[in-house]
Amino acid sequence: MKPVIKQLLFLFLLNLALAFAIKSITNHYGIKNNKMSFDHAVWVFTAEMGNDSWRPMQLAYDHWTASGKQSLLYTDLLLPVKVKFLYPPTALLLTQFINTNNIDPLAFSTAATIIFLFLMAGAGVATMLHIYRMYQAPQLSPTEQAVIGILLTLLLFTFYPVVKAATLGQMQVWLNAFFAIAILCYITGWDILAGIMLGLMASIKPHYALFILWGLLRGNKKLVIAITVTGLAGVLLGMREFGFAMYLDYLKGLSFVTQHGESVYTNQSFNALAGRFFSVRYPELFNNLRWNAYRYPPYNVWVFAFTQITSIAILLITLVKTKSQSGESKLADFLLMGLGATMASPIAWEHHYGILFPVFVCVWLTMWFGDTPLKNTWAKAAFVLLYLVAANVFPFTKFIADSYINVLQSYLLIAASGLFLILLLIKHPIKSRANA
Repeated sequence: MKPVIKQLLFLFLLNLALAFAIKSITNHYGIKNNKMSFDHAVWVFTAEMGNDSWRPMQLAYDHWTASGKQSLLYTDLLLPVKVKFLYPPTALLLTQFINTNNIDPLAFSTAATIIFLFLMAGAGVATMLHIYRMYQAPQLSPTEQAVIGILLTLLLFTFYPVVKAATLGQMQVWLNAFFAIAILCYITGWDILAGIMLGLMASIKPHYALFILWGLLRGNKKLVIAITVTGLAGVLLGMREFGFAMYLDYLKGLSFVTQHGESVYTNQSFNALAGRFFSVRYPELFNNLRWNAYRYPPYNVWVFAFTQITSIAILLITLVKTKSQSGESKLADFLLMGLGATMASPIAWEHHYGILFPVFVCVWLTMWFGDTPLKNTWAKAAFVLLYLVAANVFPFTKFIADSYINVLQSYLLIAASGLFLILLLIKHPIKSRANA
């Protein structure tokens, strides 16, 4: 058995063992809401999925049509916190398509979710095999490649942020797949297609438009043009349907959300980390354990300042160019921008970190088979630990919600930060600076 297959099998079994151990502990103590990644994986194929994205989109669209297409949705729905509709108006084009063609929203969401999950898996497998071949590792037979594909797919379906997005009925499943495809296109030289994928992501989550600045600083014209054209096409189509004023109103909505954020533990951002600090003294204002559909935390100058400082620091770090010309550094640079854009957002729910999965795949191959200083046992052990933390959910952390050690509720943010540091060390290898 090739080492690469042994590593995948070991990681899958180790992750599964941890998930079952957590499940056993939570069952023993009667902790509710303790569905592990494998529970959600089974749920994808056996039960009805949620409508976490589609319900607020439908409510917003219905409100807009009921108003005679005159409503400014974010002023009418988001600011008074009637509906937490956070997507840009462009996203409503999908809702309009569903309504106009009398498509069953649940059937559409279910089919799209499964399709994009397997697209993500396929992109992940193709990326892994491509990078593996780049390192001139031992050649793999067709059977071995198939085994790797199966193991990597099993790992994806036991990666909590990925399957959680699926069972919630979240459009994040689409974004995760787009990012996985973008990585594959980027490493194979298809910059235009990579840019299209990133442009589609930016149409739904505007912070991914930061890849435009990233690409400009690196002189990647094809990537920048592709992102800009794709994103602009979505904006123009949205403006044609919903009007220019709706997009200005969306900026007002973004400003509101940036100032308030979310303190509940499933928001794995630095904003929430700061908000939960204040939740110890003001639990009603900075709700920690239960998401409230009709309330945001109050504006707090300290939380806002901490959010701005960490976001700016993260983005500045991701935008700095590397002097290294190695393939590992260039790939880490790309991955760092994607991860940084997610971490810098004031609201980064657990399922938003589904983009971590293809990042972990790339980092694993780099650390075990590539040319990087991070090949010692401690670095590899740290990588495995970060993966296990990111791939699982730890329900018992809610018992520390009312203490200042509730920082541990941000375990997914901590894992993402650790991976961010590893990517940074790969992007700026010490040996490159020494030889400069």
